[in-house]
Amino acid sequence: MAKKSQVKESSLLYQRLKAAMHDGIKVWFETRDKSYFGIPIGIDRDFVEVLILVPGSEDESAEYIFQRVTWVVRLASISAVAYPSEYWSADRLDSLLNKSVVNTDS
Repeated sequence: MAKKSQVKESSLLYQRLKAAMHDGIKVWFETRDKSYFGIPIGIDRDFVEVLILVPGSEDESAEYIFQRVTWVVRLASISAVAYPSEYWSADRLDSLLNKSVVNTDS
C-alpha cells in the first residue's frame, strides 16, 4: 500500500497559504507541470483550493467578461509559492531606491 504524502500543518507552505486565504491575498505558485495565480479559498492537510478569474472570450456578452475557475491542488506537488508581503507607492519605491544608491556610494 502506497504511503500518503501530506504537508504538515506547521509547514511554512501551509502557514503562508492559510494566511493568504484568511487575508484574501492572491498567491502565485508552481507545481511540476503548471503555474497558478489566484486566491486560496480552502485548505486542509492535503490540498489547497484556489479561485482563479479567467478572462472570457471577446465573443461573449459583457456580463460574462470573467469566468471563475476553481483548482484543487495537492500541497505536496507545490514547489514554490510567491505572495505579496508589502505594497509600496511609486514615490516610496523611488525614495527607497535613492537611499540604497546613496548608501552604496558612501
